[in-house]
Amino acid sequence: MTTVNLKLEQSYNFIFYGFCLCFFSGFGQTYFVAIFNSFFSQDLNLSFSELGGLYGAATFASALILIPVGKLIDEIDLRLFTFLSFVILSFACFSLSRADSYLSLFFSFLILRLGGQGLMSHTAMTSMSRYFKKKRGLATSISNIGFAAGIAFFPILAAKSTQLFYWRDIWLICSLIVIFFLMPLSIFLLKGHSLRHNEYIKSQTNLKNAQPNEFMHGWSRRHVIRDINFYLLLPLIMTLPFIATGIQFHQLVLVSEKGWSLTTWASGYSLAALFNVFGGLLAGFITARYLSIGKMVPWFILPLFISLILLIFFEDPITIWLFMLFNGLAGGTYAVVNNILWAEVYGTKNIGSIRSLIMSIGICAAAAAPAAMGYLIDIGWSMRLISIISLLYLVISMFIAFFADIRSRPNPEL
Repeated sequence: MTTVNLKLEQSYNFIFYGFCLCFFSGFGQTYFVAIFNSFFSQDLNLSFSELGGLYGAATFASALILIPVGKLIDEIDLRLFTFLSFVILSFACFSLSRADSYLSLFFSFLILRLGGQGLMSHTAMTSMSRYFKKKRGLATSISNIGFAAGIAFFPILAAKSTQLFYWRDIWLICSLIVIFFLMPLSIFLLKGHSLRHNEYIKSQTNLKNAQPNEFMHGWSRRHVIRDINFYLLLPLIMTLPFIATGIQFHQLVLVSEKGWSLTTWASGYSLAALFNVFGGLLAGFITARYLSIGKMVPWFILPLFISLILLIFFEDPITIWLFMLFNGLAGGTYAVVNNILWAEVYGTKNIGSIRSLIMSIGICAAAAAPAAMGYLIDIGWSMRLISIISLLYLVISMFIAFFADIRSRPNPEL
């Protein structure tokens, strides 16, 4: 096999590695865990409000822990980081299968959210950002398909499994699958990573030597949090996790207000998953071939804008399908642009540290949304009014993002 073919094979394996981590993050995603809510509630004698509060608190805690833990991907070998991430996820599934108290359930949720939603996603997207340059958008978009595939697969798997097995046994099986199948598969897909990493280090060294006083390819996290552009972009980056999560969590209220069928609404998620894939591939293709990432900001969030317009002004049941279509597009484009953006602006040397901060903020926004919107519903706000306020926030965020300087900029230490 020639060197060129070997590199191509390693690239394909590496992208599939990213896809696998995105897909199997489903073990720690809300759409999978929530299927078991009634079992958690019954066996541990918890009300749904207590369970929701526990889950939200665990999500917040996992987001905070992700900041220092996620930084380690910049400091240790990717294979070791991947191994440790799967150990955490496997232990989380095992712990959940044995949870028998409020405290043990909180601990299980915490490490499950950290290992699944947090580290699996973080590792996949950080790896694609760091080791791809010209094809960064395409590699990210293909890996992102794993998220959509997980949305389509895991809820069905959970629903069918609960009909056949005791819920604790299901989580024990998940733990065994993670440690004995998924972890070896992912490590195998990283075969030849030493060569890839050495070439990355060489390219960074050459780039630094060629343009030592012009570009900084490794902003540190402490410099990022002092950069005004970070705060100009942050409100826009928080829009999707906050707005989409809040609406999804309170979908029963929305469906009831609109007079829509819950079954029809639920079936629309398959369309959302399909267009999530399409949106991600489209964004990856556009950034790879035509537009720089700077020219896509803030316009990449327009599908979310359209989905909110649909909720505000239309009542016909066909709105469900249009909403799901644009919501899916928003998720796909957001995942790709959010991943590429920070690498383009701040470089890839410390991208794990930077992305762990961004991801933690996003997780906190997603965790806060159900409580914030729930409070507004409790005091009498309709979902239509909440959608109007969400749209206003989105427009303001887009306007603010126009003033951000989205390009590789001088090293702040020079």
